[in-house]
Amino acid sequence: QMVVERQLGLQGVTRHDLGREKFIEKVWEWKEQSGGTITKQIRRLGSSVDWSRERFTMDEGLSNAVKEVFVRLHEDGLIYRGKRLVNWDPKLQTALSDLEVESKEEKGSLWHFKYFFEDKSVKTQDGKNYLVVATTRPETLL
Repeated sequence: QMVVERQLGLQGVTRHDLGREKFIEKVWEWKEQSGGTITKQIRRLGSSVDWSRERFTMDEGLSNAVKEVFVRLHEDGLIYRGKRLVNWDPKLQTALSDLEVESKEEKGSLWHFKYFFEDKSVKTQDGKNYLVVATTRPETLL
């Protein structure tokens, strides 16, 4: 998905511009062009794999199994929506895995915030009625 989205981006197009069906067609086209290359590389590395069981993420049987398990886990309360920090690509409008993130060090500022306790009788070990939180990403605290 990410590779196809990057290719579209070079053409000034997003997956949203294409719509779901056209985008899925593009992913399948990419799979037809590149899937063999990936398999050849894995074979050359000497992987001991049962190639008769090879699957692509979007194969119908695999997709149906994933959907079924996802629904079951959601019904069991093991998958839920929550407020969490995620790696977000603002251009592609999608969450990214840690493996897809290119880390880059930048010189920045460290912001310090005082959070006062609502209960005035609560104090820290050194007698303060607040905690100081420092962050380089103040937008995550506001």
